[in-house]
Amino acid sequence: MEKSSKLIGLKAANDIPALLAYWDKNEICRFANSTYLDWYGKSQEEMINKMSKKELLGEKYKEHSHYIKEVLKGNLQSFDLEISTPKGELRHSHATYTPDIENGKVIGFTAHITNITTRKNLEASYIKSEKLLKNLLESAPDAIVIVDSTGTIQIVNHQAENIFGYSKPEMIGEEIELLIPGGHKSKHKTHIKKYFDSASIRQMGDGIKLYGKRKNGEKFRVEVSLSPTQTDDGILVMAAVRDITDRVRMETELEESYKRNSIFIQQAPNAIAMFDMDMRYMAASHKWIEDYNLKGREIIGHSHYEIFPEIGDEWKQKHQRCLRGEINQCDEAPFDREDGTRQWLTWDVRPWYKSEGVIGGLLIYTADITDIKEKDQEKTRIEEILERTNSVARIGTWELQINEGKVIWSKITREIHEVSEDFEPDLATGINFYKEGYSRDTITKLVTDSISNNTSYDVEIELITAKGNETWVRVIGQSEFVDGKCKRHYGVFQDITPIKNTELKINRVNNELRAILNSASVSIIGTDKKGLITHFNKGAEQMLQYSRSELVEKHTPAIFHVKEEIIKRGEELSAQMGYEVEGFDVFVQSTIHKEEDTREWTYVRKDGTKLIVLLVLTAIKDHLGNIFGFLGIATDITERVENQQKLKEAKEDLEVLTEKLTSQNMQLANFAHITSHNLRAPVSNLNALLQFYHSSEDQEMKEEIIGNFEVVSNHLTQTLDTLVDLLKIQDEGSKELEILYFDEIFEKTKEMLVGHIMESDAQVTADFSKAPKITYNRVFLESIFLNLIGNAIKYRSPDRPPVIKLETDLKYNRIVFTISDNGLGIDLKSHSKELFGLHKTFHKHAESKGIGLFLTKKHIEAMGGIITARSEVGKGTTFTIEF
Repeated sequence: MEKSSKLIGLKAANDIPALLAYWDKNEICRFANSTYLDWYGKSQEEMINKMSKKELLGEKYKEHSHYIKEVLKGNLQSFDLEISTPKGELRHSHATYTPDIENGKVIGFTAHITNITTRKNLEASYIKSEKLLKNLLESAPDAIVIVDSTGTIQIVNHQAENIFGYSKPEMIGEEIELLIPGGHKSKHKTHIKKYFDSASIRQMGDGIKLYGKRKNGEKFRVEVSLSPTQTDDGILVMAAVRDITDRVRMETELEESYKRNSIFIQQAPNAIAMFDMDMRYMAASHKWIEDYNLKGREIIGHSHYEIFPEIGDEWKQKHQRCLRGEINQCDEAPFDREDGTRQWLTWDVRPWYKSEGVIGGLLIYTADITDIKEKDQEKTRIEEILERTNSVARIGTWELQINEGKVIWSKITREIHEVSEDFEPDLATGINFYKEGYSRDTITKLVTDSISNNTSYDVEIELITAKGNETWVRVIGQSEFVDGKCKRHYGVFQDITPIKNTELKINRVNNELRAILNSASVSIIGTDKKGLITHFNKGAEQMLQYSRSELVEKHTPAIFHVKEEIIKRGEELSAQMGYEVEGFDVFVQSTIHKEEDTREWTYVRKDGTKLIVLLVLTAIKDHLGNIFGFLGIATDITERVENQQKLKEAKEDLEVLTEKLTSQNMQLANFAHITSHNLRAPVSNLNALLQFYHSSEDQEMKEEIIGNFEVVSNHLTQTLDTLVDLLKIQDEGSKELEILYFDEIFEKTKEMLVGHIMESDAQVTADFSKAPKITYNRVFLESIFLNLIGNAIKYRSPDRPPVIKLETDLKYNRIVFTISDNGLGIDLKSHSKELFGLHKTFHKHAESKGIGLFLTKKHIEAMGGIITARSEVGKGTTFTIEF
């Protein structure tokens, strides 16, 4: 049984994929498994008990002599080595020399060598990728600053040193606030926290002005693009920082490329386990136990599926096929554990044989490459982030391989040139895309110098795309030299057309604005928020006789304003706002609430003379709407104002004369109409009666005619009296006016009508509090009150006692008087045109003569007033007088 176990062990050792050999203390090979012999291309007859370590290794022996000496001293040796096979293949291996100690003496050692070529290739690829990413990071046109979630700087590139003035050691490990001006630091930590809560690729502070701070304390404008990356240690954020000091006034901010380089290298250990036909553990290496977290667990004799219950049917089927003689190998594959983690493995699963053709179980050789795989995935993610960032920022790459003469363009570079995806450029065609003249000559010289002298360049020039479009591009290039010869010329390529166009547009606008501000035809004065003069153009100097140096940063505009005008305007604003407005606020208060304020002011020149200006004041605001200054543009309108005043006075005189003539003409026309209309009937009546009298012979008839003569004569007398009153109205209107109190006229009117008031039980009230007095003709005002109150009593409703209300008010600087009653009312639809006519009556009343309203209207109009009426039959009437 013991012999059988030894044979089984020997068979298993011979079948494992690792190299296994035993060397005695004289370095003579006493055992080598088939894998060992295959690698070195030796047979057992050549090796066993014959060949020494030195003979086997040849020139490589010197590299191993140290490890051999140490293991023969009893020290375990573990190291990497390179093995060249007889076919010339170079393989990477990991060797373990284990001393064989018997009775305290070393009698030999076991050499166990595993193939790590796949891992080494991955590491080499990883190192190459790291170098490429590092080169991209260092060749980036912008400063790259990578911070963790606490805002601590982790990585910076050379461009960051150039921009901020700090060396890398001075920045790394410091908080990002080191690079931020003092006034912006307070809010920055909050911004960092908010960003890390929902990190994404984006432009920092959209629509906000961002600033950086150099080591010497200088504050400068920057654009910052943020790009987050999830790592094992948490989220890292790459900030691509661009110094935009030279185009600080540009209206659009351009997104910049962001580059990320976070690569972590960690070796993956190997593991070997031996299973029987029922997949029970027979043996397992320490590496296996370490890799699969089995320390402290008893696994020998236990089923592999019991130890790892998450193994699925697919793997169980593979194991069964291998137990029937198959070999299953894989360079990399994912394996999901029961705890939810994913492990990446490379493996070799093969049967071991008890004897010729008799399988005893499986040997599983694995290497955990999870760390390498995750870092490879991380590298892929970083490359994807860089690709997306470059796409957003319109940044492409290019490369010229000198030996092959091959030119390689990235996708974005092709898009910028507007060529197809399969377009294959060469150096000549690439150069010919640049605009003929300065741009083509410049790029030709720069490329030639870089290839010849290892110089780099960063230039903004124009090219003509394949579709004929003119495009501004930024080209950054450098060369890679090996042994003094240029092997590669490469760089980045960025479309800056929008930036360049905006820059040119802003330059034009700035030139135009500068010309306007320096115009001598108008006065342009700028101030800060507190009113201190910051700009005083040539026009202001000519207008006010002050020099710029006398006022700028020394005085406010109050120095050339009239003090009384400032005080008066302050009182007006205080009344409007409900709080006191004084000082410089008097000028700018209105601009805070609207776009601009335009009004006339009086300026006082340095020599004391005055002029009238039309001043347009505008608040100057930042992009957040905050006011940081004011701009006043003034035009001298003294001559215009004087001419307008003269014209106004002449116009007023003409209007007075016209109004007087019109009034007189109206009066004459009314008088002629009344005379012709009202006198014709009685005179005609008298003539008819006189004819009847002369022709009648009957004495009784003559006496009756004489009686009628008396009636007609009385009517004629009344008409003449009315005409005389009308003439008096025209005359009285021109007499001296006086200040009259409505209460006084009201009381006098009530005394004159006391009998009618008592008889009708009338309730007459008045409220003259809003306009208690008036400058007017006393006779007219008394007549107006008497006629209107008298009519309200006379035409009262028989169904109720009269209620009469009088009231005054002020509207648009005119006194408005109203008198309302609850009397019979008037049908204005039928009588509105003849309401104020002579002898016009609207109710059957014995005393109605149609004269009161006629005279009232004449009194009011003679004084330049207006009377109107509102009435409803059965409800009452309201008369309104605008004096």
